[in-house]
Amino acid sequence: MNNNFSIPPAFTALICQVSGFLTLFLGLPILQAEFDFAIGLDEKLLLQGAVAAGISFVLRQSYWWGPIHLIFPISIYYGLLLDIPIWVYPVLLILILAVFWNVVFNRVPLYLSNRTTAQKLATLIPNNKNAKFVDLGSGLANTLRDISTLRPDCHLYGYETAPVPFLISKLLNIFYRKRNVHIEMKNIWNVPLDGFDVVYCFLSPVPMPRLYEKARSEMKPGSLFISNSFTVPDVKPNRTITLKDGRKTKLFIWKM
Repeated sequence: MNNNFSIPPAFTALICQVSGFLTLFLGLPILQAEFDFAIGLDEKLLLQGAVAAGISFVLRQSYWWGPIHLIFPISIYYGLLLDIPIWVYPVLLILILAVFWNVVFNRVPLYLSNRTTAQKLATLIPNNKNAKFVDLGSGLANTLRDISTLRPDCHLYGYETAPVPFLISKLLNIFYRKRNVHIEMKNIWNVPLDGFDVVYCFLSPVPMPRLYEKARSEMKPGSLFISNSFTVPDVKPNRTITLKDGRKTKLFIWKM
């Protein structure tokens, strides 16, 4: 049996919504008969969303699924009520997938590193013109552009698979003329890490154990593996830096 199998987040979300609907459909009439009360349709839809959000919490979905579950039933209802053309729904779905591709398929939200983080990362790159830094899951590549301004001597690489963030990052790279920033649409698991002095990521707890093992097996001695906010279970970092920003960002650093 494959112990690495996990239910896709989108399917878990569907389970939450169906469970919320069934709970409301079966349980609400019993409660109304017992306590003699009535609620409107809007309240029922919001209640279904709240139940789905609660089930999502129990199933340990990421926190941002909660608001999505809450507004989903009432959004669908009013979308149908307003007679929105049917083609709008698949177009919206495609756009959402294009932006949040990694959320749906890899349980990795689109996190953006702030400028304070980029400034600190720039100081952790070796002081030589051949130094190479990579951002695994580079999003809009704001981190790479900020580092490029501070360290024009470095070679900076970013890999992103979500189509819209990748396209935006490429266009911004051209606009700002960041010639030492190289961005590719490539799965991080297919990126060899042996040529980099610093490997940085801001992903989620889900891929960290596997990514750490990849880094440990591929990265050269003395190079740094840095994770923003998410540590590796049971593997103590060599150094932890707490930044002086609004969220007290933590950088966990392992020396290979």
